[in-house]
Amino acid sequence: MKNFYSDDVKHIADNPLEYSDFVSKKAERTAMVARVGASVADKPGAQYFSYQLGDKSVGLLRVDPGFRIKGKDWQKEHFPERKNISSVVAMRVTHPLVENAGDVLLEHQLRLDGKKPLIMSRPANDDPRPRLEQMGFVDVGGNEFVLDPKRHGDKWTLNGDREWQRADKPRQYLQAESEDPVEGRSDENEGYVETDSSSDDPSWYLERALNFRGGPAD
Repeated sequence: MKNFYSDDVKHIADNPLEYSDFVSKKAERTAMVARVGASVADKPGAQYFSYQLGDKSVGLLRVDPGFRIKGKDWQKEHFPERKNISSVVAMRVTHPLVENAGDVLLEHQLRLDGKKPLIMSRPANDDPRPRLEQMGFVDVGGNEFVLDPKRHGDKWTLNGDREWQRADKPRQYLQAESEDPVEGRSDENEGYVETDSSSDDPSWYLERALNFRGGPAD
């Protein structure tokens, strides 16, 4: 997790003339989201997935277990044939200089959820909404967005191995942060949750929290 609020990421956030305003804002969001995520205890059954470039993690996804939705008003309106959310995007961060890492992580999440996934995302603010809609997520109210890839053949498809992937992207793979499998329960990966901020300057986050520019971390 520390990779995403490291001094390198903060340097990018602090130097828009060197990297561009867009990339610097993305770095700021990444550091803010990752630092908060590192301080929050995981729910039982939470899992982490890492997207690697070489030996470096450039994308990290935390997934919470699904739950029953049958009987909810939005379920009846938007997904009357479905009874359960298969999994929930709890947190997603990517390195500001790497493109499409978030898409690859979502693709992997869909594959793990099987042939009929129904994924929920709860964004921290309104800025990610256009991107979620581009990916096929439906706004069901209450800051909750739900994706059924079967409804969006222009965006998602099953490949030759009957696994979900982006319809307009080549097949991509995830690697583990170590030699362990890419997925792991939070209680088996305690290193992901870091509460020690002794080497971290709280004022960096406070200054930005007071005027947070918002948006998705990827």
